[in-house]
Amino acid sequence: MTQFSKACLVVHGLTGTPQNMGPLITALEKAGYRVKAPLLNGHGEGLKKLAETPWQEWYGLIARCHNELKRDSKKVFFAGLSMGSLLGLKLAEEVGNDLDGLALLGVPWKLKPLFKYLVIPGIRYTPLRWIIRSTAKNFEKSVIDPQGRELYRSHSLARMPGTAVFQMMDMLSIVKKELAKVTQPLLMIHGAKDHLADPKGMLEIRNGVSSKKVEIVMMENSAHVLTVDYDKEAVVKKVVTFFDSLSTAEHNR
Repeated sequence: MTQFSKACLVVHGLTGTPQNMGPLITALEKAGYRVKAPLLNGHGEGLKKLAETPWQEWYGLIARCHNELKRDSKKVFFAGLSMGSLLGLKLAEEVGNDLDGLALLGVPWKLKPLFKYLVIPGIRYTPLRWIIRSTAKNFEKSVIDPQGRELYRSHSLARMPGTAVFQMMDMLSIVKKELAKVTQPLLMIHGAKDHLADPKGMLEIRNGVSSKKVEIVMMENSAHVLTVDYDKEAVVKKVVTFFDSLSTAEHNR
């Protein structure tokens, strides 16, 4: 069996696809990483299928992919966008030293007030949940760069199933309870124009994990989907540099 020196599990966000992570996948492969970028369960199959998929299936796939990479790689890293970053934190809590570092992009740890206090609870805990089954995504606010926006539009669902959002929130509540188990080095990158996730969430994560190495970076010209927005090249370079630094040196945790 071929032994790889380094590998990375790359995970897209809710309603997205691996194509949304294209620039990062390409850069990691060019840098010598073995990359696995799965399509999460229920994604790429329409609103109905995604609405019926529990978060445990998303995490189960991620855990299996990590096991596959770990079998033939000396170091394994994780890079996730939005919900993908939450799956990464869950994985970090579960596998400990079998994961060597994480890059969390646009992590939705803390949502903006409109979504946290009005939109999500207003649908989930009222009869509206039986009427409003999905909501249209705001592509203009998700990606500022017009070219990147069209790429994102072409490789993701146009609507967000309510039950899928509720599944993500259920998973988040579980991840929050075990956050202190995270010991791996963390890189968190956030778009200054993110309309969905509050950057203050990164501070809560930094204060809650047991990691000794935590870096926080803001990208001034990007919104939520950082991997296809104006700062995508800077984002990709930062992630690869971060993982490379962990690949070539031992870091105390």
